[in-house]
Amino acid sequence: MKNSFLTKPNYIRIYGHRGARGDIVENSLEGFKYTFDLGIKAIEFDVVVTKDNIPILFHDYRLNKDMVKDSNGNWLDKPDLKIIDLTYEEISTYSIDSLKPDSAYSKRFKKQKPAKGAKIPRLTDLFKLVAEKKNKDVFLNLEIKTTPTQDAVTPDNKSMVSLILEDIQKFELEDRIVVTSYDFRNLYELKKQNSNVLRGFITLQQDLSTTKKNVYEGSPWMAKTFPLEDLFLLPNLIKSLEGHVWSVFYRDLTKQNVELAHKHGLAVNVWTVNREKDIIKMIDYGIDGIITDYPKKVQDICKLKNIEWF
Repeated sequence: MKNSFLTKPNYIRIYGHRGARGDIVENSLEGFKYTFDLGIKAIEFDVVVTKDNIPILFHDYRLNKDMVKDSNGNWLDKPDLKIIDLTYEEISTYSIDSLKPDSAYSKRFKKQKPAKGAKIPRLTDLFKLVAEKKNKDVFLNLEIKTTPTQDAVTPDNKSMVSLILEDIQKFELEDRIVVTSYDFRNLYELKKQNSNVLRGFITLQQDLSTTKKNVYEGSPWMAKTFPLEDLFLLPNLIKSLEGHVWSVFYRDLTKQNVELAHKHGLAVNVWTVNREKDIIKMIDYGIDGIITDYPKKVQDICKLKNIEWF
Protein backbone atom coordinates (compact mmCIF):
# COMPACT_ATOMS: atom_id res chain seq x y z
CA MET A 1 0.00 0.00 0.00
CA LYS A 2 1.34 3.44 -0.90
CA ASN A 3 1.91 5.64 2.15
CA SER A 4 0.46 8.91 0.89
CA PHE A 5 1.47 10.68 4.09
CA LEU A 6 5.20 10.46 3.39
CA THR A 7 6.71 13.69 2.06
CA LYS A 8 10.11 14.75 0.77
CA PRO A 9 12.83 16.80 2.50
CA ASN A 10 12.04 20.48 3.08
CA TYR A 11 8.40 19.77 2.22
CA ILE A 12 5.81 19.31 4.95
CA ARG A 13 2.11 18.86 5.41
CA ILE A 14 0.49 21.25 7.88
CA TYR A 15 -2.36 19.76 9.92
CA GLY A 16 -4.76 22.12 11.63
CA HIS A 17 -5.18 20.66 15.14
CA ARG A 18 -8.91 20.27 15.82
CA GLY A 19 -9.26 22.64 12.89
CA ALA A 20 -7.32 25.66 14.11
CA ARG A 21 -7.82 25.61 17.86
CA GLY A 22 -5.65 28.63 18.52
CA ASP A 23 -7.71 30.80 16.19
CA ILE A 24 -11.27 29.49 16.22
CA VAL A 25 -13.48 27.07 18.15
CA GLU A 26 -12.09 23.53 18.06
CA ASN A 27 -13.65 20.55 16.26
CA SER A 28 -16.25 22.80 14.67
CA LEU A 29 -17.29 22.98 11.03
CA GLU A 30 -16.60 26.70 11.24
CA GLY A 31 -13.04 25.96 12.34
CA PHE A 32 -12.46 23.50 9.51
CA LYS A 33 -13.81 25.94 6.93
CA TYR A 34 -11.52 28.63 8.31
CA THR A 35 -8.55 26.26 7.99
CA PHE A 36 -9.41 25.35 4.40
CA ASP A 37 -9.80 29.04 3.52
CA LEU A 38 -6.17 29.53 4.60
CA GLY A 39 -5.17 27.03 1.95
CA ILE A 40 -4.34 24.38 4.56
CA LYS A 41 -5.22 21.00 3.13
CA ALA A 42 -4.95 18.72 6.17
CA ILE A 43 -6.81 18.62 9.47
CA GLU A 44 -6.71 16.62 12.69
CA PHE A 45 -9.87 15.96 14.68
CA ASP A 46 -11.27 13.73 17.42
CA VAL A 47 -14.14 11.26 17.35
CA VAL A 48 -16.31 9.92 20.16
CA VAL A 49 -19.70 8.20 19.96
CA THR A 50 -23.15 9.10 21.33
CA LYS A 51 -25.63 6.87 23.12
CA ASP A 52 -27.39 6.15 19.82
CA ASN A 53 -24.13 5.21 18.05
CA ILE A 54 -23.52 8.43 16.15
CA PRO A 55 -19.83 9.33 15.74
CA ILE A 56 -19.34 13.00 16.60
CA LEU A 57 -16.40 15.38 16.75
CA PHE A 58 -15.37 16.08 20.31
CA HIS A 59 -12.12 15.66 22.19
CA ASP A 60 -13.38 14.64 25.63
CA TYR A 61 -15.55 11.81 26.92
CA ARG A 62 -17.63 14.36 28.81
CA LEU A 63 -19.04 17.70 27.76
CA ASN A 64 -16.40 20.29 28.58
CA LYS A 65 -17.95 22.94 30.83
CA ASP A 66 -15.37 25.49 29.63
CA MET A 67 -16.62 25.37 26.06
CA VAL A 68 -20.22 24.07 26.06
CA LYS A 69 -23.45 26.01 26.62
CA ASP A 70 -26.92 24.59 27.09
CA SER A 71 -29.96 25.39 24.96
CA ASN A 72 -30.60 28.54 27.01
CA GLY A 73 -27.10 29.84 26.37
CA ASN A 74 -25.89 29.12 29.90
CA TRP A 75 -22.51 27.62 30.63
CA LEU A 76 -22.72 24.05 31.88
CA ASP A 77 -22.49 23.61 35.61
CA LYS A 78 -22.38 19.80 35.49
CA PRO A 79 -18.86 18.48 34.88
CA ASP A 80 -19.83 14.84 34.39
CA LEU A 81 -22.19 14.74 31.40
CA LYS A 82 -20.84 11.75 29.51
CA ILE A 83 -21.34 11.81 25.75
CA ILE A 84 -22.02 8.07 25.71
CA ASP A 85 -25.09 8.77 27.90
CA LEU A 86 -26.55 11.36 25.51
CA THR A 87 -28.26 10.87 22.16
CA TYR A 88 -27.18 12.95 19.20
CA GLU A 89 -30.50 14.81 19.40
CA GLU A 90 -29.62 15.78 22.97
CA ILE A 91 -26.06 16.69 21.98
CA SER A 92 -27.38 18.93 19.22
CA THR A 93 -29.11 21.19 21.75
CA TYR A 94 -25.72 22.35 23.08
CA SER A 95 -23.52 25.00 21.50
CA ILE A 96 -19.74 25.37 21.30
CA ASP A 97 -19.52 28.89 19.90
CA SER A 98 -16.87 30.20 22.30
CA LEU A 99 -14.74 29.50 25.37
CA LYS A 100 -15.95 30.35 28.86
CA PRO A 101 -14.46 33.68 29.91
CA ASP A 102 -11.81 33.48 32.64
CA SER A 103 -11.61 29.69 32.41
CA ALA A 104 -8.22 28.01 32.32
CA TYR A 105 -8.99 26.96 28.75
CA SER A 106 -9.73 30.48 27.54
CA LYS A 107 -6.53 31.73 29.16
CA ARG A 108 -4.57 29.23 27.06
CA PHE A 109 -6.16 30.48 23.85
CA LYS A 110 -6.70 34.16 24.43
CA LYS A 111 -6.95 35.00 20.73
CA GLN A 112 -9.43 32.28 19.84
CA LYS A 113 -12.35 33.81 17.98
CA PRO A 114 -15.95 32.73 18.60
CA ALA A 115 -17.98 30.99 15.91
CA LYS A 116 -21.58 32.11 16.18
CA GLY A 117 -24.03 29.22 16.14
CA ALA A 118 -21.37 26.50 16.23
CA LYS A 119 -22.65 23.07 17.29
CA ILE A 120 -20.96 19.75 17.97
CA PRO A 121 -20.85 18.17 14.50
CA ARG A 122 -21.37 14.60 13.45
CA LEU A 123 -18.51 12.89 11.66
CA THR A 124 -20.70 12.76 8.56
CA ASP A 125 -21.12 16.56 8.68
CA LEU A 126 -17.37 16.93 8.26
CA PHE A 127 -17.25 14.24 5.61
CA LYS A 128 -19.91 16.08 3.61
CA LEU A 129 -17.74 19.20 3.79
CA VAL A 130 -14.58 17.48 2.56
CA ALA A 131 -16.55 15.68 -0.15
CA GLU A 132 -17.27 19.04 -1.79
CA LYS A 133 -15.34 19.54 -5.02
CA LYS A 134 -13.34 22.47 -3.64
CA ASN A 135 -12.11 20.29 -0.75
CA LYS A 136 -11.35 17.14 -2.73
CA ASP A 137 -7.61 17.32 -1.96
CA VAL A 138 -7.96 17.66 1.83
CA PHE A 139 -6.27 14.96 3.93
CA LEU A 140 -7.80 13.80 7.19
CA ASN A 141 -6.23 12.72 10.47
CA LEU A 142 -9.02 11.10 12.47
CA GLU A 143 -8.21 10.32 16.10
CA ILE A 144 -10.39 7.70 17.78
CA LYS A 145 -10.88 8.56 21.46
CA THR A 146 -11.16 5.53 23.75
CA THR A 147 -9.46 4.60 27.01
CA PRO A 148 -8.54 1.40 28.87
CA THR A 149 -8.41 3.28 32.19
CA GLN A 150 -12.05 4.42 32.45
CA ASP A 151 -15.20 2.34 32.27
CA ALA A 152 -18.36 3.13 30.28
CA VAL A 153 -17.22 6.28 28.50
CA THR A 154 -17.14 4.85 24.95
CA PRO A 155 -18.33 1.73 23.13
CA ASP A 156 -15.91 -1.18 22.96
CA ASN A 157 -13.06 -0.89 20.46
CA LYS A 158 -14.63 -3.23 17.92
CA SER A 159 -17.91 -1.32 17.85
CA MET A 160 -16.17 2.06 17.82
CA VAL A 161 -14.00 1.17 14.84
CA SER A 162 -16.93 -0.38 12.97
CA LEU A 163 -19.09 2.74 13.33
CA ILE A 164 -16.32 5.03 12.13
CA LEU A 165 -15.38 2.78 9.21
CA GLU A 166 -18.98 2.75 8.09
CA ASP A 167 -18.88 6.53 7.62
CA ILE A 168 -15.43 6.47 5.99
CA GLN A 169 -16.56 3.89 3.47
CA LYS A 170 -19.87 5.63 2.82
CA PHE A 171 -18.00 8.74 1.68
CA GLU A 172 -15.24 6.76 -0.06
CA LEU A 173 -12.48 8.40 1.94
CA GLU A 174 -10.19 5.41 2.48
CA ASP A 175 -7.37 6.96 0.42
CA ARG A 176 -7.61 10.40 2.06
CA ILE A 177 -7.49 9.47 5.70
CA VAL A 178 -5.25 8.15 8.43
CA VAL A 179 -6.96 6.79 11.51
CA THR A 180 -4.88 7.42 14.62
CA SER A 181 -5.27 6.59 18.27
CA TYR A 182 -3.54 6.90 21.61
CA ASP A 183 -5.25 3.60 22.41
CA PHE A 184 -3.47 1.03 20.25
CA ARG A 185 -6.35 -1.42 20.61
CA ASN A 186 -8.30 0.63 18.07
CA LEU A 187 -5.53 0.24 15.52
CA TYR A 188 -5.27 -3.49 16.03
CA GLU A 189 -9.02 -3.68 15.46
CA LEU A 190 -8.87 -1.39 12.43
CA LYS A 191 -6.33 -3.68 10.79
CA LYS A 192 -8.73 -6.60 11.29
CA GLN A 193 -11.75 -4.78 9.91
CA ASN A 194 -10.13 -2.89 7.03
CA SER A 195 -6.40 -3.20 6.45
CA ASN A 196 -6.57 -0.71 3.55
CA VAL A 197 -7.03 2.29 5.86
CA LEU A 198 -3.77 3.87 7.00
CA ARG A 199 -3.04 3.47 10.70
CA GLY A 200 -1.22 6.04 12.82
CA PHE A 201 0.14 5.24 16.29
CA ILE A 202 0.08 8.18 18.72
CA THR A 203 2.84 8.00 21.31
CA LEU A 204 3.73 9.92 24.46
CA GLN A 205 6.73 8.86 26.52
CA GLN A 206 6.55 11.47 29.27
CA ASP A 207 3.78 12.60 31.57
CA LEU A 208 2.33 16.01 30.77
CA SER A 209 0.27 18.19 33.09
CA THR A 210 -3.03 16.98 31.65
CA THR A 211 -2.04 13.80 29.81
CA LYS A 212 -0.30 10.70 31.12
CA LYS A 213 2.14 8.78 28.93
CA ASN A 214 0.94 5.75 27.00
CA VAL A 215 4.26 4.13 26.16
CA TYR A 216 5.83 2.20 29.03
CA GLU A 217 6.28 -1.40 30.14
CA GLY A 218 2.94 -3.09 30.70
CA SER A 219 0.94 -0.13 29.36
CA PRO A 220 -2.78 -0.93 28.93
CA TRP A 221 -2.82 1.60 26.09
CA MET A 222 -0.51 -0.63 24.08
CA ALA A 223 -2.30 -3.83 25.15
CA LYS A 224 0.64 -6.04 24.21
CA THR A 225 4.03 -6.89 25.66
CA PHE A 226 7.02 -5.53 23.78
CA PRO A 227 10.78 -5.90 24.30
CA LEU A 228 12.04 -3.02 26.43
CA GLU A 229 14.44 -1.84 23.73
CA ASP A 230 11.50 -1.36 21.35
CA LEU A 231 10.05 1.21 23.71
CA PHE A 232 13.10 3.36 22.99
CA LEU A 233 13.08 2.67 19.26
CA LEU A 234 9.42 3.25 18.55
CA PRO A 235 9.75 3.20 14.74
CA ASN A 236 10.80 -0.46 15.06
CA LEU A 237 7.76 -1.20 17.20
CA ILE A 238 5.31 0.61 14.91
CA LYS A 239 6.80 -1.08 11.87
CA SER A 240 6.33 -4.46 13.57
CA LEU A 241 2.65 -3.58 14.03
CA GLU A 242 2.39 -2.70 10.32
CA GLY A 243 1.66 0.94 11.08
CA HIS A 244 1.93 3.67 8.48
CA VAL A 245 2.26 6.88 10.49
CA TRP A 246 4.06 7.63 13.74
CA SER A 247 2.23 10.47 15.48
CA VAL A 248 4.70 11.51 18.15
CA PHE A 249 4.80 14.18 20.85
CA TYR A 250 7.40 16.58 19.51
CA ARG A 251 9.49 16.72 22.69
CA ASP A 252 9.95 12.92 22.57
CA LEU A 253 11.44 13.04 19.08
CA THR A 254 15.06 12.67 17.98
CA LYS A 255 16.43 13.20 14.49
CA GLN A 256 17.81 9.65 14.59
CA ASN A 257 14.33 8.23 15.17
CA VAL A 258 12.95 10.29 12.27
CA GLU A 259 15.61 8.73 10.05
CA LEU A 260 14.79 5.27 11.40
CA ALA A 261 11.08 5.80 10.78
CA HIS A 262 11.75 6.85 7.20
CA LYS A 263 13.97 3.83 6.72
CA HIS A 264 10.93 1.74 7.63
CA GLY A 265 8.66 3.70 5.28
CA LEU A 266 6.80 5.38 8.16
CA ALA A 267 5.60 8.95 7.95
CA VAL A 268 6.33 11.06 11.04
CA ASN A 269 3.75 13.56 12.26
CA VAL A 270 4.51 15.63 15.35
CA TRP A 271 2.02 17.10 17.82
CA THR A 272 1.14 19.70 19.02
CA VAL A 273 3.74 22.22 17.83
CA ASN A 274 2.97 25.90 18.34
CA ARG A 275 6.19 27.79 19.11
CA GLU A 276 8.31 29.10 16.25
CA LYS A 277 11.58 27.61 17.52
CA ASP A 278 9.94 24.18 17.89
CA ILE A 279 8.33 24.41 14.45
CA ILE A 280 11.70 25.15 12.85
CA LYS A 281 13.43 22.41 14.86
CA MET A 282 10.89 19.81 13.74
CA ILE A 283 11.26 20.84 10.12
CA ASP A 284 15.05 20.57 10.47
CA TYR A 285 14.55 17.04 11.79
CA GLY A 286 12.88 16.13 8.50
CA ILE A 287 9.41 15.28 9.79
CA ASP A 288 6.53 14.82 7.34
CA GLY A 289 3.68 16.61 9.11
CA ILE A 290 3.20 19.23 11.80
CA ILE A 291 -0.01 19.15 13.83
CA THR A 292 -0.54 22.64 15.22
CA ASP A 293 -3.15 24.84 16.88
CA TYR A 294 -1.93 27.67 14.67
CA PRO A 295 -1.78 26.47 11.05
CA LYS A 296 -1.52 30.03 9.68
CA LYS A 297 1.52 30.64 11.90
CA VAL A 298 3.25 27.53 10.57
CA GLN A 299 2.25 28.51 7.05
CA ASP A 300 3.82 31.97 7.51
CA ILE A 301 7.03 30.49 8.92
CA CYS A 302 7.31 28.11 5.99
CA LYS A 303 6.89 30.97 3.54
CA LEU A 304 9.55 33.01 5.34
CA LYS A 305 12.00 30.10 5.43
CA ASN A 306 11.30 29.01 1.83
CA ILE A 307 9.96 25.67 3.03
CA GLU A 308 7.43 23.98 0.77
CA TRP A 309 4.15 23.21 2.54
CA PHE A 310 0.73 21.85 1.69
